[in-house]
Amino acid sequence: MPSLLKGRNRGLSWAFILATVSVALSLPAIYLPVDALLGGINLANVVLRLSMFGVFFLLTSRVAAAYNSPLARTLIRGPLGVAVLAISSLGLCVSYVLADVDGSSTGLVAFTNQSAVTAYSWFGVAYTTYAAACVVVATAKATLSRRPVVDRAAAFFLLVGFSLVCATVPLRIPRWANWQAVDIMNFTAILLVALGLALVWWSFIRRPISKNVHA
Repeated sequence: MPSLLKGRNRGLSWAFILATVSVALSLPAIYLPVDALLGGINLANVVLRLSMFGVFFLLTSRVAAAYNSPLARTLIRGPLGVAVLAISSLGLCVSYVLADVDGSSTGLVAFTNQSAVTAYSWFGVAYTTYAAACVVVATAKATLSRRPVVDRAAAFFLLVGFSLVCATVPLRIPRWANWQAVDIMNFTAILLVALGLALVWWSFIRRPISKNVHA
């Protein structure tokens, strides 16, 4: 927040804020009362999903730039990346409207038998998986580089976190579905990416301001 208020590293600060919103809405103790205020029709889940899209767009863009990967940055911010983001967002909203989700349910677990909810779930992970996959190579290279130890540790945690996001996709296919494993991997990924972000922030504030790149 101090960096955000001073106009420095805004992208990373907003990624932190949106990630906090997303994680908070993943918890029943927070999700249920918030959704009740929004009408009890699971709009809070839409907010959660769109917040995650924002997190991954901001975060992966910054990661691609920080680790000198023009290809990854183009794949995220270029026409293809914007198209995947737009289609995922539109598909998410349309499938939500088509689904019958009256009655708050964290993660929409009470409505998983509906095809529209299944489509909603896939649209919800489509963009995050795409964005995560775009920076796996960049973070792997940074992990094996000669950067300072803190930077390499940050890259490693980001690498494992983004890889876990991608690894959950096969476990969502009905034939191999394992939702307990998906939940564990998702929250592990959140923790690892958060730890990587924290190390990036720590490395950032240790540098002279004149050397920092404004986000």
